[in-house]
Amino acid sequence: MNQASNFNTIDHAAGLNAFTAPPFVNLDVRLSKMFGVGERVRVTALIEFFNLFNRRNPAAVENAEGRPTPFGEPLQVLPGREGQVGLRVEF
Repeated sequence: MNQASNFNTIDHAAGLNAFTAPPFVNLDVRLSKMFGVGERVRVTALIEFFNLFNRRNPAAVENAEGRPTPFGEPLQVLPGREGQVGLRVEF
């Protein structure tokens, strides 16, 4: 294949699955407790954490050489640790 006709910068000569991306580690946790209020009402209290270990998980990885970011390094990362607290009322 002529290199001049390759517009998308994908190197097909490397082979399938020849490169590895940075590791992706994610742990989401939810804790909840249900309370009965009277005969027909239930209240659930909850707390949730996303990306509990606060890892810099890659969202996009550099896939071409010769650019300012080194090949295989993350271009974008997903958000760090996030949490939320809530109440759910059922009647």
